[in-house]
Amino acid sequence: MTSNPSNHARYGGPEMAIDGPKTALIQTLLSRRSCRDFSDRVIDHQTKHLLFTAAQSAPTKSNLQQYSLIEIADPSIRQSLQQLFPSVTWAISAPLLVVIVGDLHRTQQINAAKGHEFRWDAADAFLNASVDASLALGFMIAAAESLSLGSCPISTIRESTAAIIRLLELPKGTFPICACAFGYPTQKHTTVSPRLPQSVVVHRDRYQPVDMDAIHGYDQTLTEVMGEPKPRYPERYGMPRESTWSDNLARQTSVRERSDFQSSCEQQGLWRRDQMD
Repeated sequence: MTSNPSNHARYGGPEMAIDGPKTALIQTLLSRRSCRDFSDRVIDHQTKHLLFTAAQSAPTKSNLQQYSLIEIADPSIRQSLQQLFPSVTWAISAPLLVVIVGDLHRTQQINAAKGHEFRWDAADAFLNASVDASLALGFMIAAAESLSLGSCPISTIRESTAAIIRLLELPKGTFPICACAFGYPTQKHTTVSPRLPQSVVVHRDRYQPVDMDAIHGYDQTLTEVMGEPKPRYPERYGMPRESTWSDNLARQTSVRERSDFQSSCEQQGLWRRDQMD
């Protein structure tokens, strides 16, 4: 069986192609890329309903469904978001903007109605809700792609977690994970951002040491396909002779970001050990 172009693109070239069935779903997933340039075309109610239904079709821990999806339609809320996050105005003005929320509040309310206390381990409960929400978002994005919609998740909202909690009136037991913008692309992009080779990400039986040669090879592949990335934090680390993915990863993760996220979650009653005492 001959390999298809989407397989080439996902890893950067024919030499890394993966052969397999060419189903429509596989083709959609392998050619998916983030979209940050949307047309003014409105996403109708039926299409939105399909997207939310797809999100709710994702697997969920014990069918607990510990997430909520908040569509941002109120212009005043969008304006507040624009003021909070001016670097992502393209996303906040998208035809459909959804905030993905980890939701233990609903579980706690059901517990109270049934006369039980919520006694799950704080960290595990937080992770369960985060995974449920992430799976729902993944299904929603896949559905959007199949309907010729572009999308882009935005973690930027966690830069002002407390403000988001106030603005969206999130109750105790909930926390913002990310937002996601949806819309019809202004143009069809054909370049797909290559991913790390499977030899780095996929392990068999036991975790394997990180192959730095493969990482450096990926740096080269990504630059060849997408161009040299803009260096992170040049004011702190200077301008490199050559900017790469791994260099930017190291720069970005060496600087503390989103310092109010944990404290905001604690204010929401999350991660607190006293709930187990």
